Amino acid sequence: MTRLRHIIAVSLIGTIILTLAGVVTAGGASAAPTRSFADKTVTRHSDDGWTVTLSRSGEKIRSVPALSRGHGSYEAFLSLRGAAHGAGRVPVDAAVVSTGFQVSCQWQMDGVNVGVAGGPTAQMSISYPPAIVLGAQVMPNISTTLKNGVSVDVPFGQKPLQGPSAGVRLEGVRVEISGCVGARPAVRAYVRVAMTTKANDNTFNLYGKPHLL
Repeated sequence: MTRLRHIIAVSLIGTIILTLAGVVTAGGASAAPTRSFADKTVTRHSDDGWTVTLSRSGEKIRSVPALSRGHGSYEAFLSLRGAAHGAGRVPVDAAVVSTGFQVSCQWQMDGVNVGVAGGPTAQMSISYPPAIVLGAQVMPNISTTLKNGVSVDVPFGQKPLQGPSAGVRLEGVRVEISGCVGARPAVRAYVRVAMTTKANDNTFNLYGKPHLL
């Protein structure tokens, strides 16, 4: 009877361990659901009497397990559309709509990365699927260094505002951050319009809310 109880106990423990292992494995391999955020529009007025409307729409974040699987590595696919509409009587020499994300890392991994001087760093790379936007300038692959408590602007694309309206839409832009420990990296969307006339330069910004990657 004692031997039978021992066999049953061992089998039960083994079943519990296998069940927990399956839960942990499934949880580690699964990606978070796609998060969508509310659209927003603001209207601004330039020094020359122009009315400029900026809009941010289609903002989505899909976080996935990092392909590199390194410590402090994060990966996500970001989507965003930035657009602007302007109306005024004074001639505009040039105007550009830019859209992208601000990215930050709270703490960097200890150690010095190869090829980077000045202490610990976290590396970020941005890659774009081909032919995302036609007629707009889509930024090439970007690799930059994140510092403790400092955010960087990462432009995804820009479009000259040659008529009354212009916009840039990017879907599924891959973002990978490595060497960022502690809190998860944070991102914040932005849409920016810069315009110049004979007398004045004006820049208007529309920001989203900060979100963890």
